[in-house]
Amino acid sequence: MIFGEDTALFTNYNAATNWSILRNIAINLARLGGYDSLTKAERFLAHDTDKLFLLLE
Repeated sequence: MIFGEDTALFTNYNAATNWSILRNIAINLARLGGYDSLTKAERFLAHDTDKLFLLLE
């Protein structure tokens, strides 16, 4: 529940699907970056945009 999935009230099916895809991309990027949990990844990347952009390369 790192991304607050339970609190998101989507009335459009496409919006829920799009957020699901983006959430999976974020999870996979965190795993490729060597983080074993999303909480740790969020904590370390939240205020360090340089590290965040390195995951995208």
